[in-house]
Amino acid sequence: MFKRSVTFLERDDSDLAAQVAVWGNLHEFGDMTWLPRQGKVIYRQDDRVDVSSPGDGLNDYLGFRSFPTLGLIVARVAEEHVEESSDMARCLAAGVLPASFPMQAYGFTNDGSSFTGYPVVGYQHRIQASGSCIDAKDNLLRSSCPWDPRVRSLFFYNTGFSVALSKAPALAADMQRLRDLNPRALCSLDAKMGVLIRYVGASSAYLGKTEDSVNFDFTYYRSYTQGRPRAHSDVIDELEQMALRKYGAVPQWGKNRNFAFDGAIAKYAKSGEFLKVKERYDPDGVFSSEWSDRVLGIDGSPNIVHKSCAIEGLCICSHDSHCAPEQGYYCRPGKVYAEARVCSFRPTSHRDHNDEI
Repeated sequence: MFKRSVTFLERDDSDLAAQVAVWGNLHEFGDMTWLPRQGKVIYRQDDRVDVSSPGDGLNDYLGFRSFPTLGLIVARVAEEHVEESSDMARCLAAGVLPASFPMQAYGFTNDGSSFTGYPVVGYQHRIQASGSCIDAKDNLLRSSCPWDPRVRSLFFYNTGFSVALSKAPALAADMQRLRDLNPRALCSLDAKMGVLIRYVGASSAYLGKTEDSVNFDFTYYRSYTQGRPRAHSDVIDELEQMALRKYGAVPQWGKNRNFAFDGAIAKYAKSGEFLKVKERYDPDGVFSSEWSDRVLGIDGSPNIVHKSCAIEGLCICSHDSHCAPEQGYYCRPGKVYAEARVCSFRPTSHRDHNDEI
């Protein structure tokens, strides 16, 4: 049993790449949240302290609480309206959470009910685990968790991947270069509280990280209408492909879209040993599925190639038909990582002869 001491600090992102390399070693439970559009980084200074340290703090993260169901539905309607609006509207809306979360200490309290200031000191189990929604009482859906599938509420993609610590600063620098080309293109990340950057230690497990790694995690808007493009989807898609292909990142198994898992199992040197153990303990495939067999390279591919497949992340485009040419989205190289292939919007006046082929 031990306690932790938590303080949040906000700085500009001018030294993001350098800090990515060292922050995890400076603080045992430290992490970072990058807000690309705002050019800011929220540093979580989180360290182990003696159990005798005063404080009974609690982490009840704001995003993992239950909310009035009607409010969640209205919020989604507003989000859909903003998505169809201009960059200015999207970026104005994207500033709401980054402004409100610090004012509420991200859900931390010093005694379980009120926040009086940093540091927040509390027992490990009250600081590490968060989310009172799981304990919310059933009230006939008058309130619900934001992710409750029974409610037409928030709907989003969640991307998570890990890259070797030795490569993480260069990836962060490339992400900033991509941002600098058009900062408004990443307002959709700020709208969901940016890019969470965490640290993962090396492991001898068959599917563990072979060296200390950095995990990048972010969520972004998803339409309920299949095949409908997202504003500036090409920028986020390039960011993902750059991490996975240029820097050899591995996807988090429980997140991501289909294309992220293509070839992922081959990045683990001991994947063969893992599959042997899997076969020994589950020879009848009771705990397997068609999806897990595709992801693990046993049978088939996680990619699903058809018209507009890249819009949904089911594939990486290699032809315009994999995007949505009828809506002005064509398969094009990335802007920073030229080997990426993303669905870019091209107004009618900018289309050339190749677009018609």
